[in-house]
Amino acid sequence: MNIAYFKDMDSLYVELSPENPAQAWEMHAGIVLNLSEDGRVVGIEIEKAGLATNLDILKIGGFPGHVEIIDKNQSGSTH
Repeated sequence: MNIAYFKDMDSLYVELSPENPAQAWEMHAGIVLNLSEDGRVVGIEIEKAGLATNLDILKIGGFPGHVEIIDKNQSGSTH
């Protein structure tokens, strides 16, 4: 799973599966679900994310996997 914020577009993308979506469905204004060929959600896009949510902090509780922080200003750091 990957979470990416695209500052230039103010768009937040949550990639649930690395496969290419077969279709997209705007389930609500500014909320787009990317679907696989068999209808599974493989990604969620939130347009105008700065207005839709607080981007100042990302809280992850009890996540079982490794969390990696990627910053354009650094070569890449892991926390």
